[in-house]
Amino acid sequence: MSRVKIVFIIMLFFVLSVDSQVFLKKDSSGKKVSVLSVQMESVTFVSITDICENIGYRWSWDRNIQQLTCKKNKRKLDFFQDNSFFILDSKVKQLPVAAIRHGGTLLLPVNLIPELFSEQGSELKWNAGTRTIEYNKSKHSIISASCEKKKNGVLLTIELADSIPFDYTYFYPNLIFNFVKGTVDTQTVKDNNRVGIVKSISSIQYKNSAQVSVMLANHIEEPVFDYVQDTRTLMISIKPLSIKKKPVTSQKTINKRNMVIVIDPGHGGKDPGAIGANGIKEKDIVLNISAHLADLLKKKDDITVYLTRDTDVFIPLRDRTKFANEKKADLFVSIHANAISGSKTRKESTRGYKFYFLSQAKNEEDKLAAMRENAVIELEEQPQNYSHLQNVLIDLAGNEYLKESQDVCILLDQKFNASLKSIPKLHLGVGQANFWVLNGAFMPSVLVETGFITNSSDLKLLADKKYQKKVASAICDAIVNFKKEYEIGYE
Repeated sequence: MSRVKIVFIIMLFFVLSVDSQVFLKKDSSGKKVSVLSVQMESVTFVSITDICENIGYRWSWDRNIQQLTCKKNKRKLDFFQDNSFFILDSKVKQLPVAAIRHGGTLLLPVNLIPELFSEQGSELKWNAGTRTIEYNKSKHSIISASCEKKKNGVLLTIELADSIPFDYTYFYPNLIFNFVKGTVDTQTVKDNNRVGIVKSISSIQYKNSAQVSVMLANHIEEPVFDYVQDTRTLMISIKPLSIKKKPVTSQKTINKRNMVIVIDPGHGGKDPGAIGANGIKEKDIVLNISAHLADLLKKKDDITVYLTRDTDVFIPLRDRTKFANEKKADLFVSIHANAISGSKTRKESTRGYKFYFLSQAKNEEDKLAAMRENAVIELEEQPQNYSHLQNVLIDLAGNEYLKESQDVCILLDQKFNASLKSIPKLHLGVGQANFWVLNGAFMPSVLVETGFITNSSDLKLLADKKYQKKVASAICDAIVNFKKEYEIGYE
């Protein structure tokens, strides 16, 4: 090796070894960590792998082609040693300088790092004064949700700002993830592009929780979960339900039988329920709808109908389901109108129908709806300790008929969505909460919130006799469809 060449290598080593310490600071802790860095003339280079490890990227090195791959969720970057070209999500792009090799890793100028690694929900900034890369994550705990099609289904990836407790509910076509005390930007965490069996992703922010909802095109198997602590990533494997083919028979057997329906008009007597403008009472609206519904069902074959009340009388909650049990009902339908407290703006912005089955509420709004309907116990002469009984009753009755109750809610949502265009659905249209009027019903049971009596648009519709008949007709159609499926039998 010539003397000139040796001198050049020594000079280059000296240039790269000049002290140029760089830090990375995360907003969550404020703690600074040192990042490998070198100075080349007036340019500070930093280690790409050090950046990756501190902001949740996984990396791999291919020594054969001198390629560094960095991945986080669906984002992927490929850098090549001594090459200014790089690949971002399958698209070839060019850097102003080439990535250099030093200390077993690739380095890039620090001022390029924010542009390359900032992403949806997080941001990187280079502060030259303090020689610090500032990593500011989203103020929301749920950063993103995306789907990737796989051979046997779909991989749903939910990126979180930090570890947060969650649970999920599945009632076709909805797969719902509820994050306790979570926050979400509903305009960011959504996707209407279909990926395999996932039709769309949406999100809802509640007062004390956040919800990510997946709309499905097929029934699915039990989801499989994997949480990657390092990247705060929740990965859910969603596979279509494999249907076992039944032997073909010449004639389908249908067990036709009489179905007993108990219709429960909410409130009554000294309990007016919610009261809207001009003194319009919930108890009167739901009694009219229930009467119309009973008339329609009585005209159907093989259906026997009972009303828990057909006049303006007060009936304790426990007596409503007791009546249904005594009649050996096959379905219990409690009909109500919703309400919300607060400012006029809040009341006018909250409207729509929703259907509930008995289970523990997953969000604050559904809890409040149940609390309002449950408040009637204060008017009972001998109120029971419902709160003591609720979990036992949910276990005894709710779980046994949970699927059927969910199915009725879904049928109701479909019928309302198809025939009642003048009123929207609230959120997904189907929810779950601990309504005491459904507790103790040893049969499929649902609670129908026909709309908000505190909203002027909903109230105008609900008070209209013709619209009340339309609501009754939609409920009737859903019940008839449920009867048909009930006769064939649930699997």
